[in-house]
Amino acid sequence: MTEDKINNNNEMEGIKDLVNESRFGDAVKEIAQYLEQFADENRLDRLENVLETVLSLHGGKTVLRILLVDNIIDIPLILKNLSKRDSVLRYSFLLLLKSICENEFDLILPYINDLLESEDPNVKEAALQLLVFVSNGEKQINEETQIKAIAQKLIEKQDFVREKAIQVLCIIGKTNPSLITKVLTNYSKELLDNEDLKKNIDNILKAIVTIEKIDEIVEEEKQLENITEENKKKVEIVKELKKEEQIILNKELELKIKDIELKKKKLELDKKEKELEEKEIKEKEKVLKKKEELIEKEQSLSQVELELKRKEVEEKEQKIMELENKRILHKMKNIKEEDNNS
Repeated sequence: MTEDKINNNNEMEGIKDLVNESRFGDAVKEIAQYLEQFADENRLDRLENVLETVLSLHGGKTVLRILLVDNIIDIPLILKNLSKRDSVLRYSFLLLLKSICENEFDLILPYINDLLESEDPNVKEAALQLLVFVSNGEKQINEETQIKAIAQKLIEKQDFVREKAIQVLCIIGKTNPSLITKVLTNYSKELLDNEDLKKNIDNILKAIVTIEKIDEIVEEEKQLENITEENKKKVEIVKELKKEEQIILNKELELKIKDIELKKKKLELDKKEKELEEKEIKEKEKVLKKKEELIEKEQSLSQVELELKRKEVEEKEQKIMELENKRILHKMKNIKEEDNNS
């Protein structure tokens, strides 16, 4: 481990101790000193270390708020980096702001509208991503003007900006479908000829308005005495869409069942084929065994034949030897007799 890393770890441990002891003022001073020690290019890494360390501790949110209120962490300065052309750096700054959006959203929201009106589409997308972070945290975005500002991004030229706006509205709509439905319906009336906008709004409503939520929406509209024939039609349309969706789901389920049955049949066929293969192998083994037995018998017979032949040869040799001995003895006898007669 390098000396810089050791020093960095030691400083982080010191900050942890101060936060754990509830010495928030001292912790803030240490963090300020820690952030000012290095050049700007290292400040982002150090700020990331601070946020990861502090927010993991009890009392960390209090320390973060002090850092933001006292401008030790300068939000406007960080937000300027959202216009960077380098997408890696831009998303690095976005991730750095994630914990701030989730824990101290009220310090971020005042800057969002200006970011949404930026001429730079990258900044618009970044602002919408910040709203995603906010919506996934403790904050519920429920101001019509804020939602309308997000909805206006649905007609941006860039696909990535429109897609991010759809994502934000869907997240907000999961917890507040009636408000999203109301704002989007009114906004679509302002731009009746924009078919792409209508399509995007329809997709959002399909994603957030469930059958269970429809009654809640209708009830809220009745209480506000603001229900219209168009809203009723919208509810009927949504119901009809849900029915069609259910039909599609049922068909998909049937196809899945058929697919499972086909797979089951295939498995059964594979099993039968395997059983046949095993039978063939067993039959082959039997045949081989019989062949081995026959070979062994043939070998035994051959051995017996060889033994018999060997004995036969020996017997012949023995006979020849006996005959030869007799012949020799006879000859010797004759010679002896001749000698005696002479």
